[in-house]
Amino acid sequence: MTTLLEDTKRIAIARQLAEMKALQTLLIANDRVLINGISDDEIRQRLQKMLEQDEKNLGVLETVMVQYGVKGEIQKSVEQGLAAIQNQMESSRLTLFEKAFQQELLKHQQTMTGITVHKAAQVVGADVEAAIAPLHTINFESRAHQEQFKGILEILGVLELTGQEPDQGLWARVEDAVAALTGVVGSVVTRTDDEMIIRDVLLMDHTKSDILIAEILQSDDPEKVQEYFGQLYKDVSIHGLAEEQVVYPALRPYYSHTEEIVDQTDGVIALLDELKAADPTAPDFKAQIKRFRSALREHINQEERDAFPILRNNLSHEQQKQMASDFKAAKGRIQDPKEALNLQDLVSQRSSNDRYKGGFNPMNHATFWERVFQTKAMINWVEAIVFLVGDRFIRDALQTEPLMNPEYSQIFYGLVFIIGIAYWWVSQDITRNHDIVRFGILAQSSVFAVLAYHTLLGSLHPLYLLSGVLDLTFAILFIRFLSANASSPMLGKNL
Repeated sequence: MTTLLEDTKRIAIARQLAEMKALQTLLIANDRVLINGISDDEIRQRLQKMLEQDEKNLGVLETVMVQYGVKGEIQKSVEQGLAAIQNQMESSRLTLFEKAFQQELLKHQQTMTGITVHKAAQVVGADVEAAIAPLHTINFESRAHQEQFKGILEILGVLELTGQEPDQGLWARVEDAVAALTGVVGSVVTRTDDEMIIRDVLLMDHTKSDILIAEILQSDDPEKVQEYFGQLYKDVSIHGLAEEQVVYPALRPYYSHTEEIVDQTDGVIALLDELKAADPTAPDFKAQIKRFRSALREHINQEERDAFPILRNNLSHEQQKQMASDFKAAKGRIQDPKEALNLQDLVSQRSSNDRYKGGFNPMNHATFWERVFQTKAMINWVEAIVFLVGDRFIRDALQTEPLMNPEYSQIFYGLVFIIGIAYWWVSQDITRNHDIVRFGILAQSSVFAVLAYHTLLGSLHPLYLLSGVLDLTFAILFIRFLSANASSPMLGKNL
């Protein structure tokens, strides 16, 4: 039976990544402290740019940790040390120069830690090296920040000692140093601003799985085989579970073969369970791994060939980015031993999960609601134009009373036209502008009530009530939309 080893080297790297995340969070807090304390516009602008890059790099680091696939805990001593530094930075005990100097030291620490993790990954395995590749971005930008802090420290130090600014030309030297650094390492740095779409995240997982399988097939060390397979089992299982939570619901409305991909995922994880029970020293173990690779590659090929273009063509770039974020979050929840059930329990539960066995419900998908709002917008426009132009002729033909003064009716139908524009605006991004939807519910319900009153108790022709019934129908649909969005945020974010 294949034991799923938690290799100590992998755990050590995971712990180092957790500590890097804690340090990156401290760097962001320190950036804000320095921005608030410094009056020099040039320095403030540079610190603001650093803050933006540090916040982005925190997202990059979180992506690396999810892709790495092993959760690590920060050491208590490190946590206490960072807390002590934060207290110092937020206090008045240190001068601005001393605070900037402390930040430069922390930037150096983050750079060297990132480089060390990268070198350790080269020793542990190619799959680890692939997973932590985006760390190059953090390493590069932290190093560039150090060069800028040299200039900041020179200005603050001279001001503190003499009350005067240093000679001009300082920032030109800093820019030259950063440019030289870019020339040395920029070409080998994997630059990313954590703007990945779902395709990018899935491809990273696919690449890592290919690397792990290759490492298993190339290794003759049973212990290393167990280590690599343990990571492969976790990565592929978590990937499949996260896809079922995030990707497949988004794909289903546009792809008739979604069930086929779901079945492939089931088959791949079933093969993994069989391999978990196998002996890695058995003569046919690597042959079984090759069969697993064929099944996995069939699934990956169909996903990359069919699903990726469908998602790209039917979802906006922002929706694809949000789906990538939700996919990483789902993986993080499953990986976290504090919040998730045992992975094997989750895998076994998936077979009894009826999430994907029910019929297709269009109200669970954003496209349906986009069409609803667009349809109501066009109805408003048609009604407004027809009644603005021909209200008198329609009333004469139906021999019915006017609902309101003709001057007021022009204002009313002008508002109807404008509300139609608002509905179209909502359809462009159904995650926003829900106050317009709530106003629409109130307005349409009121129109129905007024028309029903004048039809039943007055002399208004019943044909006018059809417009009110239509408004009431859309009011009910809008209520259903708000309810669906509240109970399933994925509706607005991913679809």
